[in-house]
Amino acid sequence: MAGYVLGIDAGTESIRTGVYDETGKCAGFGVSENKNIHLHPGWGEQSPGQWETSLVQSIRFSLAASGVKLEEVKGIGVDGTACTVLFLDKNGRPLRDAVMWMDIRAAAEAGEIARCGDGALEYVGFGNVSAEWFPCKVLWIKRHEEEVYRSAATIFEHTDWLAYRLTGEITGNVNTASIRWFYNFRKGGRPVSLYDAVGLDDIEEKLPRRMVKPGEIVAGLSREMADLTGLKAGIPVAGGGADAYVGVIGVNALRPGQLALITGSSQLHIGLSDRELHVKGLFGSFPDVLVPGAWVVEAGQISTGSIMKWFMTNFINGEIRARAERQGCSLYDIMNEEAAALPPGSEGLVVLEHWQGNRTPWVDPSSRGVIRGLTLRHGPAHLFRAIMEGVVYGTQVILDTMERHFKIEEIITCGGAAKSELWMQIHADVTGKPILIPEDQNAVSLGSGILAAVSAGWYPDIRSAAAAMVRKGKTVTPNPRHTEAYREYVRQYEATYHALKDESEKLVSTLG
Repeated sequence: MAGYVLGIDAGTESIRTGVYDETGKCAGFGVSENKNIHLHPGWGEQSPGQWETSLVQSIRFSLAASGVKLEEVKGIGVDGTACTVLFLDKNGRPLRDAVMWMDIRAAAEAGEIARCGDGALEYVGFGNVSAEWFPCKVLWIKRHEEEVYRSAATIFEHTDWLAYRLTGEITGNVNTASIRWFYNFRKGGRPVSLYDAVGLDDIEEKLPRRMVKPGEIVAGLSREMADLTGLKAGIPVAGGGADAYVGVIGVNALRPGQLALITGSSQLHIGLSDRELHVKGLFGSFPDVLVPGAWVVEAGQISTGSIMKWFMTNFINGEIRARAERQGCSLYDIMNEEAAALPPGSEGLVVLEHWQGNRTPWVDPSSRGVIRGLTLRHGPAHLFRAIMEGVVYGTQVILDTMERHFKIEEIITCGGAAKSELWMQIHADVTGKPILIPEDQNAVSLGSGILAAVSAGWYPDIRSAAAAMVRKGKTVTPNPRHTEAYREYVRQYEATYHALKDESEKLVSTLG
C-alpha cells in the first residue's frame, strides 16, 4: 500500500492539489489561482484556457512541495464546481468560456422548467428550480448563443472536464448529474421527458455516453498530461463529483444525523438520510451519489466567502492595511480581532447575503444583498462581523427547514470559514449546535485523495477509506446566551427577505 495519491480540488478561486499517503497525511500542497469574469450583474464565467495552466501548475507545485518520488504517486482523484457548464466542439476544444456555478442569467429558463410539471422535479420538491442548474444554463445558451449550442459535440461540467484533460476520455459523473441534471439512475438515468418538455429534446447526442461513479476508474493518466506534470502515464484517475460533495467524504460525514457544512465562496449543507424524501426548499434526496444505499439531502447559499472577499477587496482602507503590515499579519487577522470585541448582532445590523440571489430555501435568483440598520456608530469591524452573521442567519433558516424532516445531531465543517475562530463561534452560537472541525481543513482535496485511494485499490470502498484517512480535530461549543440573543436577528433576517422580495424582483427586471 506504500505510495501517495493526488487529490485535485478545482474550486472557484483556485485549483488546489494535495499529495496524501494512505493515512490521509498531506505531504505537500499546491495552489494555482483562477480569475472570474463578470460581464453583467448576476453572470459569472471562467476561461478553460486558464484552467489548463492552473491544473498543471497546481499538480507540479504540490509535487515539488511534497518531495515525493514521482513514481510513488499511485492515483489521482478530482472534484470541480457543480453547475459550471462547458461546451466543446468535435475536437474537444471549448467553444466559449465556461458558465460558472454562480451564474444566474437563466432565471427565466429556471421558471419554465419548474412549471413543466415533470416527475423529475421531485428533486426540488416540485418547487422552484435554481437558475444555477445545468439544464437552465444549457437552455439559455441554446436560445441566446445558437451557434455555440449547434456546434457543441459535448456538453458537460467542470469535474468532467478535469477527468477529460487528465485522461482524454469524455465521461460524465453520476454525482454531478444527479444533483444538478435531474439524473436518477434508479429511474432510467437522464430525465429525457423533462428535457423534451422544455425544448432540449436534441441534447442527448451532446451529453457524455459513459457515466462514472465516485471512486470508479475513469481511465489512466494520458501521455500528454504525464509529460506536462512528470507523473507516470497510466496511473488511475478516479471518477469524482461536485467539490462540496467530495468535501463530505473529506470530513467523513457519511452517516445519517451528520451534516457537512462545506464553506468557501459559497456554502453547502449536505446530510445523509436513511429514507427518500422530497421537500420544497431543499434539494434531493439524491440516491447513491456519495455511497451506495444512502440518500443525500442538500441546501446551500450562493454567496458567503465571496461576500467577505468583496468587502475586504473594496472597502478596507489604507489605515487597516498599514496596521497589518506593521504587525506582520493579514487583514483578516486585524478584522477578526476587532469584530470579536463586538456584541452579537453587530449593534443592530442585519445582512441578507443574497449578493447572487438565494439558493435555498427560497430558491430566488432575483433576491439581492441587503445591509440594514446602519448608523454613524458603525464602522468596518461592524460590517465585517455583520456579514459573517448574515451568512450564518441564512444557514440557520436552512437548518430549521431540514430539521422539520430529519434530525441533525452534529455539524462537521471545513473550508475557508473554518480558518476563522470568530466565524466558527458565530456558527455555533447562532445554530446552538457544536461545530466539529477535522484536523485537515483542505477536506475537499482530501476527499478527492480518498477517491484516488479507492481507485488505486488501497481500500475496498469510500466509507472504509474515509474512516482511515480523516482525522478528528477540535469542537467549537455554542454560548447559550449568544444563541438566545441571535434568535431575534434570525427573525429579522427572514423578515427582511419577505419584505423586499417583490421589490427586488421588480428592480432586477429593469436590468434586463
